[in-house]
Amino acid sequence: MLEPMSRTARIALVQLPAFSIEDAAASLDHTLARIDVAAAERPDIIALPEVTYPAYFLGPAHERPPVLAPAEAMARFAAKAREHRAYIAAGLALDAPGGGYANGAVLFGRDGAVAGRYDKSFLWHFDERWFAPGSAYPVFDTDVGRIGMLICADGRLPEIARSLALQGAELILDLTAWVSGGRRAEELTTVQREYLMPARAVENGVWFACADKFGIEAESIVYCGRSCVIDPAGRIVAELGVEDDAALVYDVPLAPAAPPVPRRPALYGALTEPTEALPVMATLGERVALPEHERRIAVVQMPPPATGVAFVEAARRHARRLALHDADLALFPAMPGRLRAAYPHDEVVGGMLALARETKMLLAFTVNEGAAGEGRRLVYLVGPEGVAGRHAQTHKPAARRFASLPLGDAPCEVIETPLGRIGLLFGTEAVVPEAPRSLMLRGAEILLIAADHPPYPLATIARARADENRVFVATASAPAANGASMIVDPAGRVLAQALEQSVLAVSATGNRALSHLKAMAPGTDAVRNRRPESYGALTREPSAAGTVV
Repeated sequence: MLEPMSRTARIALVQLPAFSIEDAAASLDHTLARIDVAAAERPDIIALPEVTYPAYFLGPAHERPPVLAPAEAMARFAAKAREHRAYIAAGLALDAPGGGYANGAVLFGRDGAVAGRYDKSFLWHFDERWFAPGSAYPVFDTDVGRIGMLICADGRLPEIARSLALQGAELILDLTAWVSGGRRAEELTTVQREYLMPARAVENGVWFACADKFGIEAESIVYCGRSCVIDPAGRIVAELGVEDDAALVYDVPLAPAAPPVPRRPALYGALTEPTEALPVMATLGERVALPEHERRIAVVQMPPPATGVAFVEAARRHARRLALHDADLALFPAMPGRLRAAYPHDEVVGGMLALARETKMLLAFTVNEGAAGEGRRLVYLVGPEGVAGRHAQTHKPAARRFASLPLGDAPCEVIETPLGRIGLLFGTEAVVPEAPRSLMLRGAEILLIAADHPPYPLATIARARADENRVFVATASAPAANGASMIVDPAGRVLAQALEQSVLAVSATGNRALSHLKAMAPGTDAVRNRRPESYGALTREPSAAGTVV
């Protein structure tokens, strides 16, 4: 491995106007000129959008105008890398190994030689009409650090960015073409910029740099611009506008990816099982009548009461009121570890069971094992018929103060309920994308996430988990800065959300049948288009160096 010359990499994200394939020659001239301008800032890496050349929408082969062969186009970018002594990451239509095109990202070295190539794996909508998918997730050594690349919709699957992080990526470049829509240009945005890419940065503890297009291509595709740099806390620290024909230059401090919550690969076996063998496939084959599955889900936002008795009393107040709102389920925030001795297990569980029988609701809450809370943290789901299920926390933050916290050794079982199949998670577990992903693959239709005072942006995580898994997500937390008590639908849309810093219960109607629609776009499916044979790194234990090979 090359030793980096510096722990900072200056990147230049070149945001380009969209050109249709009929204007490929003008597009190339414009791009090369923009590279010259960006190079004046003396960047280490110049990044360009997805399929910068010849275009993203290629159209039928018999209707395409003549364009440069991939090797000829690559030569133009290689010459610019050599001229400016800078790495160039370019999105290009490349020759696919089996013939035809691949939607590729080429990293040219300072000498113009190819330092790495990545082919888009998660093809979006009409991509598959003219692009062959890739199946590997390489990370490349450079003289500034280890660089990973992904392309646009690849960011919608957590497995891809996670694979790059596990191989020691210190910076992940997203060469993208964020399709958008709206009435006014200034309103254009994308869920990838709003929460998916920030979630990727948070869960992997790594910097992301996203280079996008803007404008209209093929009279049918609108791009939102907004090329940006995202820090490991999920904050957008620099961004271009929706119509900036410019380069965003930023000095990124590099360090190995550092996920905030340590992984437990032995718990993620579902990720690499053949898709057809997964329980979710049986779920998706069910015949579901929409009108029969309308249910009301509620979440409660409140500070943690000082004792278990006080918690049950507060829960009773909220649950009785929510029953009048026709709620079928109520999720409460997690009990913080510092109060575990004040929440006797049997007392709290008994009180919540009585409340569930009284209100005829499902109630989800947390408590520790043992009379003095000395055991594992548990999240319970109880109903009028008794305990429906419980789950022992399996992941914890790396901070020293959590070292003595005992953990469970099994992922949550999917719980059959009248509302649908439910998976239970602590807030910390939700930050590890493999945990909710595994629940979805094992058939969960609704994920309940109990948090207290999360150190990460819970709303970002919740929307990402709903969208990438196409399931309902409900979260409940204390009224903290990063907290979020909300219900999110399988497309990542917020159905209901508690006001910031307020003590409040909110509810929304969900229908488990919607979680059976795993298609994100025609031909693009959150389950069927995964590549489990390529995700071996996710279930292997790391080497002594901390990376998975």
